[in-house]
Amino acid sequence: MLYSLPLDATPPTVQIFNTLQNYYLILGGAAAVIVIGYMVFMIAKNRERPGRQVPAYHHEEGDWGNWKGVVMLLCVTGSVLAFVEYETFASANLVAIPDPPNALQVGVVGRQFSWSFTYDNGYTDFQNLTVPLNTIVILNITSADVTHGFYIPSLDVAKDAQPGIYSQLWFNATQPGTFTIVCRQLCGVGHALMISKLVVETTSAYNTWYSKLPAAPPAKGGA
Repeated sequence: MLYSLPLDATPPTVQIFNTLQNYYLILGGAAAVIVIGYMVFMIAKNRERPGRQVPAYHHEEGDWGNWKGVVMLLCVTGSVLAFVEYETFASANLVAIPDPPNALQVGVVGRQFSWSFTYDNGYTDFQNLTVPLNTIVILNITSADVTHGFYIPSLDVAKDAQPGIYSQLWFNATQPGTFTIVCRQLCGVGHALMISKLVVETTSAYNTWYSKLPAAPPAKGGA
């Protein structure tokens, strides 16, 4: 691949999409080099110069010309396009959000100019998104004011956070560590400071951390 991720994301949704992008870049670049190179060659070969005899253009009715070359060109082009289109449509099912029983669900709210992360027990962290290693994490993302862009550069995953709309983003971090979360939509004067951390811990360390979280306050009007 021309593009690799600093932090692995599994299943390989992002890798496959980046691989497809590389296919298109490589094939498109090769086509451009061939076409432009042939054009420059023909311009140089057929340029006007002293003493050169220009043949008269002649075309007979019913003459198929170099039809074999045309057919071969169409076969090659069709084969290349069929390959990349097959790979493109085969990856469409990766867009679906998985729903395993052990997935971690976290609510994410963007606001000028911070992120907040709410876990199943009601605890909200305004600094870090802490997740266990090798676990599918599903984020339910929205905004409290304007449109923001939730982005984890190390995973190369992102989703817009829009007011009144909940969008889902998922990933599975397979390397422990602390990574950066940023906003990639210009959302105001404090946009550049809208930074949080993704903390990836082992399952045991995460369970210990989660068990020590303060209890969520009771809902208003509750018993």
